[in-house]
Amino acid sequence: MVSSTVTESSRVTAFNVPFGGNDEQLIENRIEQDRIALEDVRASLTAAGFYAYGMLDDQNRWSIAVDDEAGRANVRIGDDGYDVELWSSSPGLYADEENEWRRKSRARLARLMLPNIARGFLEPHQQAGWDEVDEGVAVTEIVQLPFTRTGDIGTFVRTRLPELDQVLAMIESQLG
Repeated sequence: MVSSTVTESSRVTAFNVPFGGNDEQLIENRIEQDRIALEDVRASLTAAGFYAYGMLDDQNRWSIAVDDEAGRANVRIGDDGYDVELWSSSPGLYADEENEWRRKSRARLARLMLPNIARGFLEPHQQAGWDEVDEGVAVTEIVQLPFTRTGDIGTFVRTRLPELDQVLAMIESQLG
């Protein structure tokens, strides 16, 4: 653990030095380095009106996450900048269908059609799929932003989520 009396510049340098090659220490070191580096991203997202919080993602990477009415986002350190993962879902696409068998059949057909619709309508950085939890279509995209855009990330996410929602609506319209 780095002492709190260590200066910021020496703290960053300490993160770049492996601790004798111990894998667990290297992982913890990387998580702590990303946590510090993403603090300004959290501030940018908070300034844009999001409740932003830090968390470990499914691949044990530190990220800043937001959950909003418009969608969700995760921001993490990428190879050459920030990886901003955005997703939007439409819960209960067939919830108004009273017949359970028909509702399940329509959902199965939607799962089968989504890959073809995605190939025809989505950009390479976007994906569409069936969200089993929400029982509806979900659209995700991963955008890479340079580190120089740290202060703009909140505005970018605030602008991009409604645009992603329009993509979601277009895909749903193709499902009929």
